[in-house]
Amino acid sequence: TMSLVKLNIARGVTGTLPNANFSGGKIGQVISTTSDTPVSTSSGATTMMSLAITPSATSSSVLVFATLMLGTASNPNGGIKLTRGGTAVGVVGNPHGGASNSFWSADNYFTDNEDTYTISPFQYTFLDTGISTTSATTYAIATESFAHLYFNRPKDGDSSGNARSTFTLMEVLA
Repeated sequence: TMSLVKLNIARGVTGTLPNANFSGGKIGQVISTTSDTPVSTSSGATTMMSLAITPSATSSSVLVFATLMLGTASNPNGGIKLTRGGTAVGVVGNPHGGASNSFWSADNYFTDNEDTYTISPFQYTFLDTGISTTSATTYAIATESFAHLYFNRPKDGDSSGNARSTFTLMEVLA
């Protein structure tokens, strides 16, 4: 059994701390980009953001963070995909319509809020454990079979303002 460890700010740490071996999980590098470029697209293959990372070891993983600012009051009828070197990764098992390579897909996602002036944050996190390379590798966030999507802007148009989206890659060392 382990001893109970009590922390007392005035007196310090008391009790015994168990031995622990912490290996891996350290961050090797962080690469990030932002975009406030407004896009209105009906294309099924529009790249919204992309970044290249060069892992330091083939055993590393890449942790992906994205916050996409998307306009509302639309019926997207499609999905959003993450690609590594042009190939979709983290694909959802039950996609909507033609969004078979997406990590997210939906039919009427934005229709609960019919305000054409709204921009909503869409957040995504994914740990890519299958990279196995030390070569520069490009990750991208793109549309997949969309009827229409507003990126960094509301449906109403650019004159109603825009927003800033972020895309971050972290190398996680084994």
